[in-house]
Amino acid sequence: MEPYVRQTGFRRPRPMTECAQCGEPIYVPEWSEYLDATKLRHLWQCEACGYSFETTVHFAAA
Repeated sequence: MEPYVRQTGFRRPRPMTECAQCGEPIYVPEWSEYLDATKLRHLWQCEACGYSFETTVHFAAA
């Protein structure tokens, strides 16, 4: 008999960022801020090695 697998409706794995230093997955940023209507900045901190880094997301103008 096969084990029961719960279907969640999601077709891809949970989005994540990898630590820029050690490569461990980071699922949630420490904080995020809108810079303007088309830019969002995230601060990431790795629990495994303590490394911190920022990413910026650019959205297309509406």
